[in-house]
Amino acid sequence: MAKLPFKTEPKEETREVGNEDIGVLEFPVHNDLTVREQAFINDKLASNSTFLEIARIANKVAKDAKIQPVAAHRFITKCVTFQMLGKGEFDTKEDNLRIKFAREIEGLGAYLLKTQWERQLVTVTALIRYRLEGMEDFEVDDAREMSQQLLTEIYAFALMETGAAMADEDVLESEEDIAENLGK
Repeated sequence: MAKLPFKTEPKEETREVGNEDIGVLEFPVHNDLTVREQAFINDKLASNSTFLEIARIANKVAKDAKIQPVAAHRFITKCVTFQMLGKGEFDTKEDNLRIKFAREIEGLGAYLLKTQWERQLVTVTALIRYRLEGMEDFEVDDAREMSQQLLTEIYAFALMETGAAMADEDVLESEEDIAENLGK
């Protein structure tokens, strides 16, 4: 890479990820993803649109229940949030819709978990591929063979790099956080 004429050079810092049991990798810290890493992630995840999948089911519910698609979208998001956290209350009409569309709601929950898992695999692959010397040929299938703990720790590092991880929190805590992220 060509050297840019920075007035102030970026700090050169590395972070060790892992432990003695699962192995330790040393990653350069950029405090962001590189354009190449983000392009790799976007390319690999282009066909995984959680918004489209939620919208597909919401449209089906809206048509059947004769409600606006946006109301159905809120309902589906509420159902999936309940499915993941076990929090939330439903009125009789919503409970009837939950039962009527149980297969679709369960399928959506599974799809969202699979999509999140793929996001983790692809993100970890991008960081290994572009930040670790000699790993330019590392692929998503290689990441599938890693230990779950190492994969999780590299993904947590990636979240810190993008600023998505809170200082004291690694998971989404509230219904609002999950509902907001489901719509993306």
